[in-house]
Amino acid sequence: MAKLYDLEPMIMDCWRVCNDLETVFKQIGDGEREPTHDEMMNTLMGMQQLYEWKFEQLFFKYEQVMKSSSDADKDDSTLKKIE
Repeated sequence: MAKLYDLEPMIMDCWRVCNDLETVFKQIGDGEREPTHDEMMNTLMGMQQLYEWKFEQLFFKYEQVMKSSSDADKDDSTLKKIE
């Protein structure tokens, strides 16, 4: 059963996109050599795909948490009716 706290590490992992972009900026501006056009395109396309997967996985986990929460609420209301 997915819990709300299961989302935190996944959300934090998605924030790494900012650090990854900073690395790209540093390589362009301060690296020993400037990346070629192909290197930049490959890097950015790879980052795009990677973060699409990360956000898909995060949203899937979010849906699991919402379903678990909804199921727990239904169970609680059923117990209250029985009592």
